Amino acid sequence: MNKEHRTPVTVVIACGVIAILVLVFGVSCGGGNDDAAADWQGGFSGSAVGAKLTAADLAVQSGSCTVSDTQLVVTGACVFEVKEFGGGLFSFGPPTKRAKLVPQQAVKVTLFLQGARAAQAADPGESVDVTFGTSGGELGITCVGLAACALLLQESGG
Repeated sequence: MNKEHRTPVTVVIACGVIAILVLVFGVSCGGGNDDAAADWQGGFSGSAVGAKLTAADLAVQSGSCTVSDTQLVVTGACVFEVKEFGGGLFSFGPPTKRAKLVPQQAVKVTLFLQGARAAQAADPGESVDVTFGTSGGELGITCVGLAACALLLQESGG
């Protein structure tokens, strides 16, 4: 085996030895302090939770509708574009954005995500949870029976 072939093997072995030493040192010197572990683990607990979908994330694509911080008002039907977020090579932002829509009148909510379509009907007061990934998507709202309808835009509950 020549020198070019030995160098990568040596580096891998050295990294393996260091990893084993760190593991043994961490286990032996950790003292079983579960409370301390909970502290640093708690810092990572919210990393996979989605951020709140806000009015700033929505742009009217078609139809007659308005968006405020807490409410969507739709006349007949409307499609909102959910803007892309995250981005960059090493995006450490939230993996999703979520919201709870609570219609004040009967509506049909349609999501268009990465080529897939999903629809759900909701009566007044029922909630519809929506989740969008970093590539964004479209949110369609169709009022059922009335010319105009309103939906509360709330933070998703989990």
